[in-house]
Amino acid sequence: MRDNSSHIVIIFLLTLITLNLFLLDLKVFAPENNIKISDITSVATPIPSSVTNNLQPTTNNYLCPNSCLSIIQQATSSASQGSLQEVLLQKASGQSREFYIPLGSGSTTKSDWNDMTNTDTLIDPANYGTIKEAYFIASLGNPTQNGQVEAQLYNVTDKHLVWGSHVVMNGPSSQTITSDKITLDKGAKLYRAQLKSTLQYAASLDNAKIRIISQ
Repeated sequence: MRDNSSHIVIIFLLTLITLNLFLLDLKVFAPENNIKISDITSVATPIPSSVTNNLQPTTNNYLCPNSCLSIIQQATSSASQGSLQEVLLQKASGQSREFYIPLGSGSTTKSDWNDMTNTDTLIDPANYGTIKEAYFIASLGNPTQNGQVEAQLYNVTDKHLVWGSHVVMNGPSSQTITSDKITLDKGAKLYRAQLKSTLQYAASLDNAKIRIISQ
């Protein structure tokens, strides 16, 4: 009898332990304690459209505001436009450049050509690019208005008149006259203005100069 009682007690205890384990499993693994990954939702704070509209993606995953991009674009645009304008100006100036070479002044009462040595000027056409046109300009004076006053440009180095430089004033007391086109000889040459008064009255040459147009 004692052995049977012992078995009954053992069976009862095992049953009780099994029941307790079962209840414990139910409590631990109940549905309300189980969280599925699919049930997890991410909640993100929305960014206002006023902010996102002002952001632009750039390289290297950085963000640059439109205002920043606008400033960069304006700077690069201004620089390129400035460079273009500079090139255009250089081209325009290259098409036509103008030089004035001052010679000086002098006076005479002679009826023959009188050298105005203080107008001596050394000129090398190579210093002025490709010369398209050149002119001799003389401001002549004849206070008494007697006779006529004449002036011309002389090549002292090669000892000849500069063709086309001869100008004549007849009548006015003063006048600035531009000659026909002249040719300046190649190389550095010494040039000099010459003056004469046909009736030997006082005559003057003021601010004689050479105008050069080159490209």
